[in-house]
Amino acid sequence: MKFIKNIVILFLLIPTLFIVSCDSNLVEINENPNGVEPNLADPNLLISTVMTGLATSTTSRGYAGDTGAAAQFIQRDSWSDNRYDWSTGSIWSTNYNLLRTNKIANEQAVALGLEFHEGVTLILKSMLFGNLTDYYGDIPYSDALHGNNLDGEKPTYDTQESVYKGIIVDLETAATLLEGSSFENVDASQDVFYSGDASKWQKLANSLALRYYMRLSEKLPSFSQEGVTKTLSKPLISSIDDELSLSYIGGITSQSWPESGLFGSASAFYRVKPCTTITDKLKEFNDPRIAVWFAPVATPTKVVPANEIPGGGDIAEQDGIRYINEETLEENGYAIYSSKTYAADIEAGKTLIDTSSVYVGLPVAVSNADPYTYNLNTEGSRGGTNSYVSRMNEVFNLKEDGGNLLKARLFSYAEISFLKAEAAVRGWGSNAETNYLEGIKASLEVWGVSDTYSAYITNSGVAFDGSLEIIMQQKWIANMFNGDEAYLDWRRTGFPTLNAGPLARENVMPLRFVYPSDEINNNTANNAVGAASLEETTYSNTDSNDSPYAKPWIVQDVTKPW
Repeated sequence: MKFIKNIVILFLLIPTLFIVSCDSNLVEINENPNGVEPNLADPNLLISTVMTGLATSTTSRGYAGDTGAAAQFIQRDSWSDNRYDWSTGSIWSTNYNLLRTNKIANEQAVALGLEFHEGVTLILKSMLFGNLTDYYGDIPYSDALHGNNLDGEKPTYDTQESVYKGIIVDLETAATLLEGSSFENVDASQDVFYSGDASKWQKLANSLALRYYMRLSEKLPSFSQEGVTKTLSKPLISSIDDELSLSYIGGITSQSWPESGLFGSASAFYRVKPCTTITDKLKEFNDPRIAVWFAPVATPTKVVPANEIPGGGDIAEQDGIRYINEETLEENGYAIYSSKTYAADIEAGKTLIDTSSVYVGLPVAVSNADPYTYNLNTEGSRGGTNSYVSRMNEVFNLKEDGGNLLKARLFSYAEISFLKAEAAVRGWGSNAETNYLEGIKASLEVWGVSDTYSAYITNSGVAFDGSLEIIMQQKWIANMFNGDEAYLDWRRTGFPTLNAGPLARENVMPLRFVYPSDEINNNTANNAVGAASLEETTYSNTDSNDSPYAKPWIVQDVTKPW
């Protein structure tokens, strides 16, 4: 990604001063003899590293990782059974490592009186800690990043409630720090998000506060309402130009779209398949974004009478189309895919055939093993070589010019528009329909299909009906590749409906990641306190209390998502 070179700079600049929350029995500070003292480090170089790390990890999760699959944008068809048997995810070590770097930058900014850098580091801190508490629950927060003290004490855990509220306080502080137009020592080339524009950072701080106030809408409705109401009057992201995004510029793997095959394994790209949850909905709405995100199936399937099979027999391919004799379906245990019946068909032992003429997705949790044989794929090898299921658009494989499409989109103008629409539907704001339509328009524009807007918003299921469900459904579509927000919106509101799939580990979707084993082993006592705050459910009783199906505080005593 742009300015990815600064990731290398990080390792040259930063001595190993902190452990996150769990590492080793060291009681002395380790110092890198080749490093630079923290009080000599340039915060401009440090924050650019945090920005790029945050952007790449978020997109990697949301495109082809845990959260992209959880939001049911994608499924993987090899080396994954898609059963949602969640473990630690990839967030803990990544985020705490970035937080360590960000802490040094923040301390330098405070020491030097650099309000711009202090505000930016508070925003980055909030986003990184926000990810962590979203997915784990209670975490080391106020006591994190200090390492062991001389008595060997390890960082304690803060409650999820206190972490969320602390994040909001930091964001509101950051917005105040970023008021004005004159700041010292701002290197615009190192600010890879906003090129040193403090007004855009301030809008982001307020927009993130709105996101986190709304995150608490079901758990703490009064607190949420008060926060949302006051934040709506502040400067917010107000155009696509204000979005928090970062372009993938290509050239090398680290600067390229995740799982693309141009600089790595081609099968990494081919293993990522569109999920039927999103393809079915896009087809239902006649949504033009489907052609931007997904490729037409290479070999569509038609079920026809025996006399229409080319060359006779029960199955044949001709001119890029596969034909199957309809009279043999029952005797072979085949069933034609339908979103309404596929789960029951799988549970009945049927083999699915998808006769979609253009886009064929991979259903959720459709196999107990790798689903590379889905839709009667007989090639019999892993690696995504299934010509009977659609692939992602070649734009994401870097085989075509991605133009302005290949971006890490961490906070979009569409998202703020849908947040405002939701606030209005809840009675906490105004202009629900206007903001809803603005969110759709913004998403269509960034994906290059804005000319379809007028027709699209009149489609059945898209035309505004005043419900929370329709807002969350369009927000889910607009958050394509930002799996974090799409999944967390579902966990908060239950919209859109996401089923775990016929062969998932449990009958419901998971709610959290489990704590990493290193943390459990090295910060055992404090971790046990954090894990004890989780609420056991009927789906978590086969695990310890640290289960993907145990409820963290934010979904305790609420009715969503299950």
